[in-house]
Amino acid sequence: MEADPLEPLRRKFPGKSREWLRRALARVGDVSEGPGYYVVRGRPELGDRYPQYHVWWSEAERRWVCTCYLTEWGQRRARDICTHVAAVILYRAHRSVEAREGRYYLATAVVECPERPAADGEVYARQVAGRSIADYARPRWRVAVVSRRPRVVVTCRGRPVAELDGVEAAYGEARVLAEEYVDYLKGPT
Repeated sequence: MEADPLEPLRRKFPGKSREWLRRALARVGDVSEGPGYYVVRGRPELGDRYPQYHVWWSEAERRWVCTCYLTEWGQRRARDICTHVAAVILYRAHRSVEAREGRYYLATAVVECPERPAADGEVYARQVAGRSIADYARPRWRVAVVSRRPRVVVTCRGRPVAELDGVEAAYGEARVLAEEYVDYLKGPT
């Protein structure tokens, strides 16, 4: 079982909402490094107004600072700690873990199975909504697997139903993409 990727944030910021943690995790793949600072790509769907935000460690203030703190709602964002800063903290924590633990692979598919499919790795699965009664007789699942192995076998009741080639990714990035892939079903199907 893999460690909880949000553990660094849970320890550092106890009491933060599940939504705040989810938003921070969603941004991890948007972080890149600059000389002495980090760049977090802006996401309109997460309420961002700008295409990017810069985050850096302020020795004078002894805390992380974000350019969003200079905006209209900046004082509140600084007090509450924005998810741009949280994403950088997660990025740094997982970057050091990756250096020790190596790479992961993300594999995705839609498979038929009467129950939740399994695989070697972390399985994210959501049943695809049926359009007719026949669809419910043969349920389909949108499945994403985060694995240490580049080739992933998805099983249903112990029998292989799909063999997938994974795409190499950092653990945090693979997990965010897996969650986004299965959550896609919350929208129109």
